[in-house]
Amino acid sequence: MRKNKNVTIKDIAKALGLSPSTVSRALNNYSDINPETRDKVIEMAKKLNYTPNIFAKSLVTNKTKRVGLFIEDMEREGIYGVFYYEILISFRKAAMDNGYEVVLLSTSSEEQKRISFDAVMQEKGLEGAFIMGLKMDDEYLNEIQKSTYPVVLLDIPIKNSNVGYVTTNNLKGAQLATEHLINLGHKRIGFLNGHKKAYVSQERLNGYILALSKNGLQVDSELIYEGDFTEASGFKAADYFVQKGVTAVFAASDMMAIGLIKRLKELGVDVPKKVSVVGFDDISLARYITPTLTTIRQNKSEMGKSAFYLLLNLISKQPINHIILEPELVKRESTARLR
Repeated sequence: MRKNKNVTIKDIAKALGLSPSTVSRALNNYSDINPETRDKVIEMAKKLNYTPNIFAKSLVTNKTKRVGLFIEDMEREGIYGVFYYEILISFRKAAMDNGYEVVLLSTSSEEQKRISFDAVMQEKGLEGAFIMGLKMDDEYLNEIQKSTYPVVLLDIPIKNSNVGYVTTNNLKGAQLATEHLINLGHKRIGFLNGHKKAYVSQERLNGYILALSKNGLQVDSELIYEGDFTEASGFKAADYFVQKGVTAVFAASDMMAIGLIKRLKELGVDVPKKVSVVGFDDISLARYITPTLTTIRQNKSEMGKSAFYLLLNLISKQPINHIILEPELVKRESTARLR
């Protein structure tokens, strides 16, 4: 069966004996259109199953009411499903509350070399974008700074008239985590960091170092281990830290902390009696593992909401272009006083 062609404004105009211009103005609620005429136009539009073409409309208004939400390495373990999900949901809700559609887009370092950022934005008819998970050496990071499209980045502090960012105070969060362990009497504290291509990795490392220095403890580079934010890298790091004789570990993500605890159990190392563990993020799993995880809470719901309203500011050419949220130490069962 052949489908009916898409109904246009001209079809409505022909059915009512009106000009296409009058129909267009009626559909867009112009004040110079007689209310009776407007009602007839709307009724006929419904009868003919007319659907407005947002792309055609955008040629005139330059507004599609569509924004992109880019997630790098969406399928990667421990990234999309665990940490980004709550941010994504909050961003989408704020967008919908303001009449915006969100287009979810997966990206990767390889894909960014094949298609430019501006090309994706144009192809999808997007007014702006919120991007999570970019690495410091990604192609899009350079392109975004030259683009005219409004963009909000997660955890990368770049700002200009078209680019802004939302982040947690990662330096302070790492300080809180490390000082919590110090206050429990620990001095040989390991640090399990994320990969070096993430801006937050450097900030959390700086917070760890600052906390040790402020409390008169020497920074030992052998107690710093580079993971990649995944459970697997935390699991692998456990053997290393046991060999180094640490009594506590601060992990730069909850997923790494969970992997670390899992392997420590296999090695017969009691958490927290022998080794205390602190994570970072406060993902939902942190409340349900055994022992429950002491961690640094990022307000993920607020991050998503703030990201949308910041993007709206940039789209509207408003001056506010960054938001830094405060972290919170959440004490649970995975940390204890040194015995």
